[in-house]
Amino acid sequence: MREWLINRLDIPKRTILNRKIPKKAFFSEADFSSAEKELFTSQVDGIYLLSVMNQQSMKIQAYQTKELHYAEVVWVYVKIRSKDKNNRIAQVVHKAIPNPVVLVMESPEGDILLSACHKRLHKMDVAKVVLEEPVITNWFQPRNEEDLYTQLLDVLMMTKLSFDHLYHFYDDIYQWLRCEEVVLLVNDFPKNTENRDDVVEALDDIRQNQNEITRLENEQKGQLDFGIKMDLHMKIKRQEQQVEQKLQKIKELC
Repeated sequence: MREWLINRLDIPKRTILNRKIPKKAFFSEADFSSAEKELFTSQVDGIYLLSVMNQQSMKIQAYQTKELHYAEVVWVYVKIRSKDKNNRIAQVVHKAIPNPVVLVMESPEGDILLSACHKRLHKMDVAKVVLEEPVITNWFQPRNEEDLYTQLLDVLMMTKLSFDHLYHFYDDIYQWLRCEEVVLLVNDFPKNTENRDDVVEALDDIRQNQNEITRLENEQKGQLDFGIKMDLHMKIKRQEQQVEQKLQKIKELC
């Protein structure tokens, strides 16, 4: 699967390592807790350093500000023994490597998921990084060319990503992975970068609406006054209508 994915995404040969990393070596490079070591020991079948992309190997400029330092993008491939702990494993991998990581995880059934996570420099210690919220796709079968996920793999091909500098390159991957949610919501996928940015904005709005619906529902449960309860019900309905409007917008953008 690793070689197939390298070819599918057209990863440049000069960046490819495709080298297995011993789990003990992985532990020694990261500050793993006992629980994290146990997680990797029991759930991870193999870890591979798939590719390292930097200015030398890809001719993409590094990017650095007071908050960001993107000098390399590291592709890590992890084979796991079950799908039970995939989110936790993804978080631990992102935490373990200070550089931005594109994580590919393979299940025993041959399904894969993809994950990315932006990182900021720690304000008090620039040798450390602070993780933002990772994006983790659902599992999908990459070789199924009739599946919408083939469109996700298409836009992740190296020749279609931004080469302005390494932050834009990585953010391009990150934003496309965020759009994976569209497959589940409207059974479609955005066709170009301009539409993608509008889709991501709509997804952010939907998340805010859904959070507000949850808050209103919780408030409604503890309310005894019928009038207030009906008012909350109407507010929930308005939030749901906004979600439907944004889903329709996403459909049009796809």
